[in-house]
Amino acid sequence: MKSTHQATRVCSFTALENAARLTTQLDSRSDLSWIESSWFSAIAQQSPDLIGAVSIEGDWLCLNPSGRSMLGLTDFLPFTEMLGAPEIWNATIVPQLWECGHWCGLLAMTHHGETIWFESQWFLIREPFTNQPLGFATISRKIDPPEQETRFLADAAHELKSPLAVMSTSIDLLNNDQLSIERKQKHFRRLRSKIQQMTETLDDILMLSRSEQAELDLSEIDPVQVCAELIEEAQMNTDRHELVFSTEGSQSSIVTDEGLLQRILANLLSNSIKYSPNGGEIRCRLSIEAHQFKLEVQDSGIGIPIAEQSRLFQSFYRASNATRIAGTGLGLAIVKQCVDRLNGQIAVKSAVQVGTCFTVIIPVSPFAN
Repeated sequence: MKSTHQATRVCSFTALENAARLTTQLDSRSDLSWIESSWFSAIAQQSPDLIGAVSIEGDWLCLNPSGRSMLGLTDFLPFTEMLGAPEIWNATIVPQLWECGHWCGLLAMTHHGETIWFESQWFLIREPFTNQPLGFATISRKIDPPEQETRFLADAAHELKSPLAVMSTSIDLLNNDQLSIERKQKHFRRLRSKIQQMTETLDDILMLSRSEQAELDLSEIDPVQVCAELIEEAQMNTDRHELVFSTEGSQSSIVTDEGLLQRILANLLSNSIKYSPNGGEIRCRLSIEAHQFKLEVQDSGIGIPIAEQSRLFQSFYRASNATRIAGTGLGLAIVKQCVDRLNGQIAVKSAVQVGTCFTVIIPVSPFAN
């Protein structure tokens, strides 16, 4: 991803060059011959915080002794392999660094199975003469692990700060009287896009909050009719996919919360459509038994890497192969919360470039006892 303009705030390249000379070099293959000592390098050497630089490709260029000690590094290890949530780096932090030149927030790194949390500031480094991007620099302070609620708020702040930063940059550029009409239109389109992105994120946050706090509204419903109507609506919104609905079982009614059931199926269908960019068939199967009903949604989309499937229902989590597709990272978290409210279970079976199948099992009467 390349920025179309010079970053508005760029870390001093000379300072970071000098800082790295006396810090430990983790990759002897990196060309760090331009690093020379200075007052900044002495600060980096003695600082209790992590101070370092990472290449565009995601490899450590330099790291001070405190950083090495915190991370327990004795040999070279790519920075991106140490991230606790690489999708946040790829989908949120790096885009903001390209757009604005800086980013700050909470960041987790892992090593030897231990998760270490940092209050981080990151900066884009540019070569002063050619303005070519060279990497990213950080000053990060180790902190205690945040509570789950605090972590959610931090993640939400990250998701909202990124489009806000882009919007701020576009507004600053629109103040330039010499900007061409074409360039102005480009920035207006960017502003509209980021406003829509923030609106979708806030809507999902509100939905997540409401589904957690609201009391269940149990009633007797016809699940076949409810599902058929939702599938019909979803089909109207896509002409690249064929949605196929099938049912099993003779029971015509169940007792459940219709709103939560609708949210579960709507989000799963939306997910399948979104992550099947080439179109294809999406199958939805509903099986109704005496004590439970099972809902399956299967697609032939991009799939989910096996190593990432255990984190799929975490708030703001996005699979590494899905970062180029627009989304808030909250859709499946909402599904999981709705399923939990109904005393149900959800499972996923997926293979990259083959497809994904979500299976939801919910008791016919969630709180019959």
